[in-house]
Amino acid sequence: MAMDGYDRRVISYPTFTELSNILTQWFDILHNVLEHGMPTFIVKWREDHVPSKERQREVFDELDARADALNSWALVRWRNKELGEYYIRFVPIETQEKSDSTTNYILFIATLATMGIGGFLQATSPVFLTLFYPRGWNLFDVFLTTIIFMASIMGIIFTHEMGHYLTAQNRGIEATLPYFIPGLPELGGTFGAFIQQKSPPKTLRDLYDLGVAGPLAGFAVTLVVLLTGFFLSVPVTAEQLVAIENAFPNMTGSLPVPYIFVLLEMLFQDSIPAGGTIYLHPVAFAGWVGCLVTALNLFPASQLDGGHALRAVVDSEQHKYIGYAAIALMFLLGFFLMAILVFLLSRGGEHPGPLNDTIPISNGRKLVFVLAMIILILSIPPLGFSFF
Repeated sequence: MAMDGYDRRVISYPTFTELSNILTQWFDILHNVLEHGMPTFIVKWREDHVPSKERQREVFDELDARADALNSWALVRWRNKELGEYYIRFVPIETQEKSDSTTNYILFIATLATMGIGGFLQATSPVFLTLFYPRGWNLFDVFLTTIIFMASIMGIIFTHEMGHYLTAQNRGIEATLPYFIPGLPELGGTFGAFIQQKSPPKTLRDLYDLGVAGPLAGFAVTLVVLLTGFFLSVPVTAEQLVAIENAFPNMTGSLPVPYIFVLLEMLFQDSIPAGGTIYLHPVAFAGWVGCLVTALNLFPASQLDGGHALRAVVDSEQHKYIGYAAIALMFLLGFFLMAILVFLLSRGGEHPGPLNDTIPISNGRKLVFVLAMIILILSIPPLGFSFF
């Protein structure tokens, strides 16, 4: 998950003359004022129309570079899109201290430990040992299963966060290393991870790429983990199901599975006995956790990854109402605590957006957003439906 943690403090500003000299290279200045303690301009393109997206990007990239040299961010919003008029406010750059990575490493080791406990519980389950090692097992079998489980689930989470981190680095967004969150061993040993933004994205494109990079990268690894897990899983007949339940009462159960599990079961249906099922390998359970993490992050709400991407597709007002609908759906699906947390962190439903909120993203990126929402639908396990 990518979370923003930047703030702004009042510092010295460049002069109006310096800023006017920059803006008049491309714009006519209609008005300027010191608003909220910050130099604010109303400007209009010198041409009679708004230029192409390529030209807009070229101009605003140059404006950003010139503003950076004056220790400022250029905050750009439309005043009148039809007339090509903007509000441009120069906000002081907030320079933050370099993060101490000690906490990141401690949390990483702690998460490995809880994942290891989770993998050990999976590897020592009597049902698992009976089905996967009918001729007997040894400590190496337990150790290997535990390590494979840890590698699978950490591979998903780590790739997800690296997607965010590397995108931030590429876009010039200051960000911390990932903060991994230890979790309940029974649920894989992790509650995911997040990076903290220390500076804002400059454009809608940057905001969008930062949002989708993590979930898409993590989902790619999740698919590999799921396929591997299904190949390692064991088919079980109806008679074996009864025998297992009798031998190990109250030690078997089922999880609500996302649609992608249903699709994979269709691919492996030839190996499933009539009336039976397949007993999933711990690696497949790691894939289930990966689906859960991917789906929760992709919900188009608030500061979630999907919320960042949505804000790059629609305006602030539409984002707010779609976000509320997404939170309600999250609640209906049984993710009560997550829904409440996202609601409380939603900042009243508003998303700050990037510094420049005026250059739309490409149609290709909009299509990828649709793909991301399809991945959300395929990946979300409907916990609430299991209670009906």
